[in-house]
Amino acid sequence: MRCPTENDGLKTLQANKGRPEYAFYHENKAFGPWLDNQLDAVALKLVDLHLEEGQLCSEHRILTPANVELGTFRQHWVFSSDKLYYSVNIILNDQVKEYPRVGLKCDLDKAWSSCRWFGLGPGENYPDRKDGSAMGDYYAHVDELYEPYIVPQDHGERTQLRRLDLFDGDTGGVRLRSSDLFSFALHKYSLQELWEKLHADQLVADSVNHLYLDAAVRGVGTATCGPDTLERYRVRSGVHRLSFTISSSH
Repeated sequence: MRCPTENDGLKTLQANKGRPEYAFYHENKAFGPWLDNQLDAVALKLVDLHLEEGQLCSEHRILTPANVELGTFRQHWVFSSDKLYYSVNIILNDQVKEYPRVGLKCDLDKAWSSCRWFGLGPGENYPDRKDGSAMGDYYAHVDELYEPYIVPQDHGERTQLRRLDLFDGDTGGVRLRSSDLFSFALHKYSLQELWEKLHADQLVADSVNHLYLDAAVRGVGTATCGPDTLERYRVRSGVHRLSFTISSSH
């Protein structure tokens, strides 16, 4: 899930949901099905787990809070003495017509606040808003990754990555390298905080940083007052994959 952008739908109009004269708005905006299916609160239910010869495999069902199945989450770990290989296949069904993002999310201790990436930058970029970005090697602190939109919303995505280094500012770091292109975002605000606050000056940083590793992310379009993103920038059902070689970084 991502905090809906203003183009995904205006959260200031959510108070009118359920009123017949506003039904058209909720039904025709991208964020309607995301909110209806509570994509911000999906859970994983273990189906299978097995370990053999330095490898760990698991399979989970992806469920909404209403226990509606969205698909399957399959992980594979391969361990070695100095690195590990990780891959995940996220297989989504048609319960939701399209998704805001597909990937992994994890919370990091606040010490892990700096990153370096090889991909598009230096500013934020999305699948349909990246032509002005240059491929390169970039470094930033989590504070620099924040985009102060007047109305809090999703921000700070970086796309077409091959490598991401995360640093704790003291003992070193962790490197994620992939042969497949991926995207990432690092936020100091939680998704809930971005969604609930209506003005940027009301935001309160979380006690942890929030890392998103994306196999796919929806374009942003211009649907606040214009057309939505093109079909090729939408995230549909099917198989979405992430794979990383994880090692130390300095």
